[in-house]
Amino acid sequence: MGRVLALSRLVVGAFVVILCVAAGYGAGDKDASRARSAYHSMERIYLDPNSGDYRQTPRGAVGSHAWPYSQALAATIEEARLAGARSAEGRAVSARIAELDRRFRAHGVYQAKPGGDIYYDDNEWIAQDLLDWDAVRDSPSARRKAAKIFQTVARAWDPDTNKTCPGGVQWTNAPGNDDRNTVSTANGAIVGLRLYLLTRRTSYLRWAQRMVGWVEQCLHDPDGLYGDHIAGSGAVDRTEWSYNQGSMIEAYRLLYKATGDQTDLAHAEAIADSTLAAFRGRWSQEPAAFAAIFFRRLLSLAAVDQRSGYVATAQRYADHLWTKPWSQLFVQAAVVQVYAALAGARRGA
Repeated sequence: MGRVLALSRLVVGAFVVILCVAAGYGAGDKDASRARSAYHSMERIYLDPNSGDYRQTPRGAVGSHAWPYSQALAATIEEARLAGARSAEGRAVSARIAELDRRFRAHGVYQAKPGGDIYYDDNEWIAQDLLDWDAVRDSPSARRKAAKIFQTVARAWDPDTNKTCPGGVQWTNAPGNDDRNTVSTANGAIVGLRLYLLTRRTSYLRWAQRMVGWVEQCLHDPDGLYGDHIAGSGAVDRTEWSYNQGSMIEAYRLLYKATGDQTDLAHAEAIADSTLAAFRGRWSQEPAAFAAIFFRRLLSLAAVDQRSGYVATAQRYADHLWTKPWSQLFVQAAVVQVYAALAGARRGA
């Protein structure tokens, strides 16, 4: 009888614990579950287990380019952040980085495709992936690779003083393309600032401030957002993509973290608010990969200024994306990234 009573108490106690845990997780648990589900679908549908490389569509040929590969890597790292560095997802990150190096790396940077041109924004996304992995699991190798990429990005600063709005980081080394872009310059600043926060080397901070200043001077639009690029001809493309706004939010957030200057935080919030106003009602027309980058940056800002409205907006976008068909690696990776970021935000990770 005593054993039966003890067992009954144990079962009741376990049930109470389960209820408490479930109540504590709430939306965060749903977000983590959806991130995990989308991640496993991404691996099952798009990853070729024999080569370790991805296909870009469900039945497409194996052999992705560096940009979609980087987004799948980012999704894997975000899932490893939730599951733990020593989890299966964590082991997958190491395998994906090894394959990334094997397929795309040459002379310390990454080609858009094996034997192809260098796109500096591709390299900056990869550098951020490497630094994200270093934050999950201390990785001197990842830090060294990111620093090497930044050296190359700094050398891609356009020195021609005769051009419209001199300066800026070139988009690519492809012959005949002299574009200088928000994406390549703002993300260069992000990599520089993250390396500065790790090393406190002032050269990283100075370069980052120079890059942010160029985007402000040359591509800041009257509505508070940022245009896309300046062509070699001097023509300015004012198209406003969400990921460029997210990149400038992150640059200012990191500047605030590096210097403590409240005006940088205020600037990040102003960009966020302007973007949310400008894109209201048209997120479904924005590429999911771009929007995912924006909302990840918005959630990082929310972790600093505690604006719950930012989290709620990101949640609405994620739940909208969940109901749509996922027919590309880009979109699948975006779903993982946004839900993992939401789960991390709710857990305070």
